[in-house]
Amino acid sequence: MRTLRRYLFRQLIGATALVLLVFLGLLFFLDVLNQLSDNGHGFALTLLMVALQLPSRAYEVLPIAVLTGAVYVLAGLAASSEFTVMRMAGLSPRVALAQLAGFGLLCAALVFVLGDFAAPAAQRLQATLQAREAGGRYGSAPDAGLWVRNREGAADDQMINIGAIAASGELRNVHIYVLDDSARLLRTIDARSASYLGHDDWRLRDVESVLLPSGPGGDVQRTRLAQLDWPTSMSPAVLDALVLSPQSMSVFDLWRYIDHLRANGQAVKRDQLELWRKLLYPLSGVIMMMLALPFAYLHARSGQLSWKVFAGIMLGVSFILMNTLASRLGLVASWPVWLAAALPYLLYGGAALGFFLWRVQRH
Repeated sequence: MRTLRRYLFRQLIGATALVLLVFLGLLFFLDVLNQLSDNGHGFALTLLMVALQLPSRAYEVLPIAVLTGAVYVLAGLAASSEFTVMRMAGLSPRVALAQLAGFGLLCAALVFVLGDFAAPAAQRLQATLQAREAGGRYGSAPDAGLWVRNREGAADDQMINIGAIAASGELRNVHIYVLDDSARLLRTIDARSASYLGHDDWRLRDVESVLLPSGPGGDVQRTRLAQLDWPTSMSPAVLDALVLSPQSMSVFDLWRYIDHLRANGQAVKRDQLELWRKLLYPLSGVIMMMLALPFAYLHARSGQLSWKVFAGIMLGVSFILMNTLASRLGLVASWPVWLAAALPYLLYGGAALGFFLWRVQRH
């Protein structure tokens, strides 16, 4: 059985790697054309920016590549009667399901590494390069800056506007508006720059603070300081969430961002749903292997190999579409976030297992 597993895994790894390279090559070519037509960057910089998107692309298409490669291998083994020989050598349906589930877990680990480490790091580097090209500004509306709401304590509500974020992480043109419970402006703080000191503490430089009177007839107190330490729970990870999309964040950073939103009384359901999707998405590797296994039990005369591979691609694409559709429906219909995230896995996993058991029992 160890020899069969080694042979089967070697075939699966080779086919999956080949399909993944084809998908990434096609996406890389299309992204280069799109970037060249949308911006005026040089060709070398465009290639670098698109290359930094490859970890995210691999994270997205790896489940489809796993399914396509597995269908190609299993259908090919069935067509050449090799799978029949494997079954005679002791590869029972239960053992075959366990072996492919083990390969799916390896793919799940790779998906997790891509989504939690490689893709966020590459996206952050890409955002830094884009900011450097744009003069240190992030986002699609650089003139408006970045807006962050931050609540400190029970009666200290802050609205923060950041004009730009340097590649080093330093904030520039920071404007802080302190409000009371009735949304009345109490104080404004304007700083030319701010740097993170750690432990939820920022240092503002070239600061102008304006304290508004608490009642009619009071005087406005204006103070200028060379620097001012500003304790706040707004960390660089929170700012990363404004620069990066939730899909590009790691599970831990996304969890911290949700905690920040909840502490500030902001809506968190969309981000909670994205967190559940990121937690469950690695399991798509196991689901893909469960979908591929029935192809090993299809007789060679039931269809050509190319049609089976095409069916595998369509199954993978439909799973990704169902994953997105269930998330949108969950938000609209106010489903529990775990149900909206897990529904595609339950449907496809149940359908694959049910069809497999029916096919084995029939034969």
